Amino acid sequence: MRFIIRVSNDEFRIESCDGEAAAAPSAADHLIADADTLLRLYVATDRDDPLFAALQQLRGNFLADLNAVETRPEIYGLIHWLLDDHGIRSQGASLEETADRLSDIDIATDSDQYTDIIFHLRDAIDRLYEMELDDI
Repeated sequence: MRFIIRVSNDEFRIESCDGEAAAAPSAADHLIADADTLLRLYVATDRDDPLFAALQQLRGNFLADLNAVETRPEIYGLIHWLLDDHGIRSQGASLEETADRLSDIDIATDSDQYTDIIFHLRDAIDRLYEMELDDI
C-alpha cells in the first residue's frame, strides 16, 4: 500500500500509487510507502497543520487493510494514534481490554459511540495474533 500526498497551496490530495503509473512526487509532496512512513510524518506534524487531516485519512486506509501493515509496532502506532484522536487513554491496558472497556461503555450508555474504534481494535488484535502465529 503506497500513497502520495500531493500538496498544492495548502491543499492536500491523496493518490494511491499501488500498481499504477503515478507521476513522481514533487519536492513538496509526501510519498507514503508504508505505515512506518505515515507514523513518522504524523509524529513530525502539528495537529493544527492542514496536512494532519490528510494523515488521518491515510491512517483510515491503513486501518482498513491491516494485512498490508508489516510490523507489530506499526499496528500499535496506528491504533494508539486512533485512540488518542478520540481522547481515549489505554491506561496501560491491552488492546483487548481497551476494546472490552469501550464496549462496556457503549452498552451502559446504550450507544454506538465507540463501535468503529472497537472494530479497529478487534481487527488489530486478530492481525497481531496472525503475526504471532507466523513467527512460530
